[in-house]
Amino acid sequence: MSELNNPHDAFFKKHFGNKKIAQNFLKNYLPSEIIKVVDLHYLTKEDKSYVDEDLKESHSDMLYKTKINGKDGYIYILFEHKSYNDPRVLLQLLKYILSIWEEKYNIKTNKLPIIIPLVIYNGENKWNIETKLINLIEGIEELPEIIKQYIPTYQYEIYDFSPEEKLGIVGLANLKAILQTTRVARVRTGEKFDEELIKAFEFLVGIKDKKTFNELFESCMLYLMYTRDDINIEKVKEVAKKVMDERGELIMTIAEKLKNEGEKELIIEILNQRFGEDFNKRLEEKIRKANEETINQIKKNILNITLEELKEILK
Repeated sequence: MSELNNPHDAFFKKHFGNKKIAQNFLKNYLPSEIIKVVDLHYLTKEDKSYVDEDLKESHSDMLYKTKINGKDGYIYILFEHKSYNDPRVLLQLLKYILSIWEEKYNIKTNKLPIIIPLVIYNGENKWNIETKLINLIEGIEELPEIIKQYIPTYQYEIYDFSPEEKLGIVGLANLKAILQTTRVARVRTGEKFDEELIKAFEFLVGIKDKKTFNELFESCMLYLMYTRDDINIEKVKEVAKKVMDERGELIMTIAEKLKNEGEKELIIEILNQRFGEDFNKRLEEKIRKANEETINQIKKNILNITLEELKEILK
């Protein structure tokens, strides 16, 4: 399951792949001068990733086509989910932009579209690395202007949602809940964690549509449970009661569902690692549909059970 293998990637793509969420984020976070020339109504998601295979554990991306100053253009969003700052992000991002340009080059006009690069970061520490490529060049301050014209340059917008950064969380309630949850994922345990988790719940309370609330609450809590070893359903219920008492029964129902689903997905992950390709999709689905008694039987013998024994239990 992708959430278990890379929960950051799954969470980012699920929510920023939603056009309304992406529109609301860009509307609230792009500089006002850029907003004036970007047509957010025209926003169209491109179904392709440009991240290098060996960096997919720490990078996720999303490319949106739009109109910029009346011309076709793109907004490229890179979600940087390393726990630390990586100064090479400028070079990695440039590589991704070049890949997009190679693909989008207009052979009829011999022109390239404008690409606005954005980086969303939720590491443990504040983002403190360079955002302009030219400033990476050694001795750039002493170089004469005639030399500088040979240096390729660009910059990106950074949105730092690390626990130490004070970047405000604004927008619709669902966007605020999503952004706050990415921040909670990196907060160290203790009172600070409870405070930040309460904020996430307060944003969730602002969602009036019951179906949207249910889906987002479940998604946010799964993300936190997959990214942190110190959070469990009991902790979620304990903190949620402080701000969501009127939805207590609903939260209990969702919490129990998450507990059961999370347990099944963990079993699937372990069995995938044990049996590889022999553990097929059909067996995965049988486990997801299995009752409590069957799941308990598998759990007791999960490290010793043979594939044939597993098939027999799941009959």
